[in-house]
Order: sequence, then C-alpha cells, then structure tokens
Amino acid sequence: MDFGAVLIGAVALAALIMAGGIVDVLRLGRDRFGAAGRRRWHWVLLIIYSGPLGVLLYAAAVRPQVVHPERYAE
Repeated sequence: MDFGAVLIGAVALAALIMAGGIVDVLRLGRDRFGAAGRRRWHWVLLIIYSGPLGVLLYAAAVRPQVVHPERYAE
C-alpha cells in the first residue's frame, strides 16, 4: 500500500470529521448555546484549530449540555 494514498485518506477522513462537527455546531441555535452558558463561535474555532480532537471534546463535553440543558440545570 502506498504511504501517500494512506496519508491522503487520513487527511480526507479528518476533514470530514471536522466538517461534520462544524455543521453540528452551526445547526444548533445560538440561543441554545447561550442557555448552556457556551459560545458557539468558540467551539467552531476550537474544531478548526484542533481538528478531530476538537470534535471529540465538543461531542463529549458540550453537545449534551446544549441539546439537553434540563439535565444540567442547577
């Protein structure tokens, strides 16, 4: 197997993961992020700068709070 093809595939997969994460952040409304005490543009920038790791952090730590704020109300 050619190393270049594997590298291109890995970069393409990382780009798809990042694009999916950014679309998910933007799909949720700004008001939902505000209700959870988060800023939407922070997470878009984090995903852009940190790649798939940013998507993982968003999906694990922030998305549940934004989608189901009633579970995290104090």
